[in-house]
Amino acid sequence: MAPVPEKSRIEKHLRALVGERNLFTAPQQLKRAEDYIARQFSALGLRVEREPVALDGQISNSVLGLQPGTAPAPDLFILAAHYDTVAGSPGADDNASAVAALLEIARCLETVSLSHSLLFAGFALEEYGMLGSAQYALAAKKNSRPVRGMISLEMLGFRSHEPGSQSYPAFIDPAQYPDRGDFIAVVGNEVSRHLTSGLSAAMRGSVPTLPVIDLVLPGRAEQFPDVRRSDHAPFWDLGFSAVMVTDTANFRNPNYHQPTDVLETLDLDFIRDAAQGIASYLEHELC
Repeated sequence: MAPVPEKSRIEKHLRALVGERNLFTAPQQLKRAEDYIARQFSALGLRVEREPVALDGQISNSVLGLQPGTAPAPDLFILAAHYDTVAGSPGADDNASAVAALLEIARCLETVSLSHSLLFAGFALEEYGMLGSAQYALAAKKNSRPVRGMISLEMLGFRSHEPGSQSYPAFIDPAQYPDRGDFIAVVGNEVSRHLTSGLSAAMRGSVPTLPVIDLVLPGRAEQFPDVRRSDHAPFWDLGFSAVMVTDTANFRNPNYHQPTDVLETLDLDFIRDAAQGIASYLEHELC
């Protein structure tokens, strides 16, 4: 059985990552984050590659760390989190919280023998239209890579137990859902229905104290732009099974895309519990 995530390690990653990470306004900090992710992947024995992603004459790199499967022709599962920020925000929740979880999940699965290959991806330039994930998904489609599924980690660190702290997109009836922002949401589409339900059930079973709500949307969720703003969306558009795991971003966190998105606003227990649930799912699904 894999070890459980450790809050102290998550905090260490957050302290290394939090700070504006933007190709145009803070390129050096963006590069430091890229290098930090690559070093962590290398230390865990993953096969590390950097995939250049171009925008307006500038280059940022998606950082990919592969844990190969043992099956003769293993398919590929992708666990991803973008590491860039919008200009002017230190991006603690968006999206250092998810990158910290990604790195800690990778550590937990380091010694687990997987039948299916697992790719840990720190995608570049999500804040500019999911460019890193779109590039990777398109190449996977063109090259007929057997992608088993994809999980996009998008903001995992903000929790509030206050009544009325949770809002919802216009298409959701708020009377049907909690009004406290203390849950993790797992959002899928029709193609990813099995992945959505399986991941949600595994997270609930692994961490019974963590409320998990799942939502499956029709088609590629084209009519619901509020749930297409992360790296799962390019995979939906190309027919892959993919889900977003999130604290619901601006529907809960008042610091979204603001200078106030700092480490002190995060709930590290919340990040740890989400990481544990996801790691448990991957261990059982991919072995």
